[in-house]
Amino acid sequence: MSLKRRLAETSVNRHYLVVALTFAVTVVIAVLAMAPSVWSPAGRFLSEVKVDADPENMLSADEPVRVFHNRMKKELSLYDMMVVGIVNDVHPDGVFNPRSLARIYRLTEFAKTLRWDQDGRTVGVIEGDLIAPSVVDSIEPGGPGEVKFEWLMRTPPETQSGALEVRRKAMRVPFLAGTLVSDDGRAVAIYLPLTSKDLSHRVYAA
Repeated sequence: MSLKRRLAETSVNRHYLVVALTFAVTVVIAVLAMAPSVWSPAGRFLSEVKVDADPENMLSADEPVRVFHNRMKKELSLYDMMVVGIVNDVHPDGVFNPRSLARIYRLTEFAKTLRWDQDGRTVGVIEGDLIAPSVVDSIEPGGPGEVKFEWLMRTPPETQSGALEVRRKAMRVPFLAGTLVSDDGRAVAIYLPLTSKDLSHRVYAA
């Protein structure tokens, strides 16, 4: 009788034993996988499982394309962004009402404070590159040969017409329409540039 046939017959005739052994092996592997995370001494013999969701780490740190990417970010003063979306599904004009815009204004002011000292340097949100309704320009034609630059929302509007005026101005600017303000004109995004993407969870939690 061949080995394959013998294994097959044994598995059928003693299926309870096969299932028990399979279950036992699975439990042992699971315990070995979890041990370093829940029991410190196990870390000396086993490697702890670590989840790395950063797609950049699919490449080694000295990979030429990654080195070039990081150099260009530094030369062009580009930063990783965290985007906060604000949606109002109740109001007929979405977030463009006095109450929602006032909350967005306060959230933006709070985001500016998300900075901490770490190893002798300041890390967190980079205020100067933050993009939100209260910190971007509204560009409109003025008088003959004149272009007007003013804050899109210097202070939260107190009336519904004022809120709709903020939306109207934002939708006129190609840089803002579809980015800061959603294409349907009902939601707003706040873009928070970070000194390091490793801080994204800390900023999100705050």
